[in-house]
Amino acid sequence: MTTSKIDISVVIVNYKVKEYIANLLNSLERSSDGLSLEIFVVDNASGDNSVSYLKKRFPNVHYIQNDENIGFGKANNQAISQAKGQYTLIINPDTLVSEDTLTTLFDHMEKHEECGACGCKILNPDGTFAPESRRSVPTIWSAACKVFGLNSLFPKSKLFGKYYLSWLGEDEPSKVPVLSGSFMFWRTEVLQKLGGFDERFFMYGEDIDLCYRIQKTGYHIDYVPDTSIIHYKGESTKKGDLKYIRLFNKALYQFFDKQYSSRYSFLFKVLIYIAILLRTLFSFIGSRVKQAGTVIMDLLLLNIALLLGFAIRFNFDMTVILQPDNLNFLWINLLFSGLYFVAAGIFGLYKRNLNSISAHLKAVFVAYSALILITFFARELAFSRLIFAVSFVIGLVLTLVYRVAKLNSRNSGEAPRGKIRSSRVLIVGNIDQTQNITNKIHSRPDWSYEVVGYVSPTGQKTDSVSYLGELAQLKDLVRAYSIDQVFFALNSISYKQMLKEISNLQKQDVIFKLIPDSMDFILGKSNVEYLEAIPLVEVEFDYSKPYNRFIKRVLDIGISMPLTILIGVFVFPSLVFAKKEWVWVENIKLYKGIKEHAWKNRFRILLYVLTGKLSLVGAPLHKAVMDHNDPVKKGITGLVQISEHRIAHPDDEESFELYYLQNYSLWMDLDILIKMIFNGPYPLDQIASLKVNQEQD
Repeated sequence: MTTSKIDISVVIVNYKVKEYIANLLNSLERSSDGLSLEIFVVDNASGDNSVSYLKKRFPNVHYIQNDENIGFGKANNQAISQAKGQYTLIINPDTLVSEDTLTTLFDHMEKHEECGACGCKILNPDGTFAPESRRSVPTIWSAACKVFGLNSLFPKSKLFGKYYLSWLGEDEPSKVPVLSGSFMFWRTEVLQKLGGFDERFFMYGEDIDLCYRIQKTGYHIDYVPDTSIIHYKGESTKKGDLKYIRLFNKALYQFFDKQYSSRYSFLFKVLIYIAILLRTLFSFIGSRVKQAGTVIMDLLLLNIALLLGFAIRFNFDMTVILQPDNLNFLWINLLFSGLYFVAAGIFGLYKRNLNSISAHLKAVFVAYSALILITFFARELAFSRLIFAVSFVIGLVLTLVYRVAKLNSRNSGEAPRGKIRSSRVLIVGNIDQTQNITNKIHSRPDWSYEVVGYVSPTGQKTDSVSYLGELAQLKDLVRAYSIDQVFFALNSISYKQMLKEISNLQKQDVIFKLIPDSMDFILGKSNVEYLEAIPLVEVEFDYSKPYNRFIKRVLDIGISMPLTILIGVFVFPSLVFAKKEWVWVENIKLYKGIKEHAWKNRFRILLYVLTGKLSLVGAPLHKAVMDHNDPVKKGITGLVQISEHRIAHPDDEESFELYYLQNYSLWMDLDILIKMIFNGPYPLDQIASLKVNQEQD
């Protein structure tokens, strides 16, 4: 199959997804298998040094660098006009091809001379089949069936399922009208004769238009499901943005106007245009409602809390509650709703994926404070302050439980405040690679991954405790160890194997991520996580700010004082009458038999916190004081203590300590305390494991 001519020209348009392209280029190299490739990367003014980043790793690629974002179709055409390959592959940057993808499609085109273009099976990141792998040319009817969900209700119907040709099986080869613009394998001669993409389409719709135009030639389009790719879908666009929605719906109208306008009257075209405008508006509103879903749920719970406070005030006596004068209380709900919406905007709760508990607490506090202030002057709304106090407490509890539950229901490895359980990770790779990856992952204090173990893709067995089994056992291991995420080390597994395993696990509620050959970052569905350690630079520590030190001391006293009193009452007889034998552990005087006298020792530790010799959250007891101007106080727990299972080297421990100092906040201390309570390790257990310095009666 090797030839001196160029077999395939590959065209990739980049916009701020350089890491995904690096991964794609690696997969293309593996997929070439004797085919000669020329690869074009067209950068649409990414502004993130994409070209220089990629040139260092892939110097043989042809780079075209634009000074502005000229659109998807026009950028592709820049490379299409220069393509010298017998075939041209147009592929999105956020895709990954299998080892047999190029050879399978090359052979198909060689055997079917009447085929002008073909595509393959496209998988979503979770392993499910992407229906856009093959589509029909949209008509008013097929588009309406999609908008109203009829294609989903009747997927096997040729009448209602026409948009995605859903009556066809995903493994059924067929001639199709339209391919996805994310992956299109063309005869270069045909593609260039068609003039490439219509550049009037800035983004979206140009793939449909191009496929529609080939139907006027003697060629057809084939769907070839013998090979598959994975597509991360729109990583270079933000699909909730008004710009995206406007561009997408504008493309629909452009295609309709170009291909169908001659068939319909002016009035009908106006109606179509209005329908598309309304769709744009509803799409935007829907995306904003979805984005603000957490805030809306907060508001619902807070309003329930207000009503409960009102009901408690009148002992749930419905005859009193339903009196006309008391029903005016509902104006309080309306006023509070408006105040909370404003406060949520001020503290950024409408930002995409923002789940900050501290920002939520601030918004609730500000909304209630404003409500009390307004009702103080508006006497007709001045109901009992008891109602506000009770509803504030109930609302705070309800919304905090909801937000914490929502945070902990996610499998992501991000570590926002309030997330209790680490995301359990299984790595598919060889032992030497996975150990290196594990060390890098565990050295990141801002991540919340727990690497459970690794699976060998080659069947190589070892005595390592982290070895869990072979690739054939992956599905069972995911279930047995309650795995949240599976990481594939791509330099130790074939892409075809990986895609097969992803497809097999598509119903397991597992997130799949890829670690490219370079092993310096992790690719997920919507983010890139670099494995390098956080650079440690000299900055002003948030921990050292007087305000934070004051708040930290208030937290120590506020928690330790009531606990000291409560435990003191419980252990008072033993404190007074029992024989006292002492041990010293890191300058802390405790009762001998640390765990046997657990409650008395807890009482003494809390006294150390109350008197300021210790903090609830701080440096490990065994650690020497750090050498800087404002040293961190030692704590009964801390970021290092709760992360001890992740820390393999002393340098990692220092990184965790510096991360705590640089990013300190009251919410971080509360988060550490909550994680310690739910996950351990518990302070007394850690103290008992330390070396006893001295014993005395």
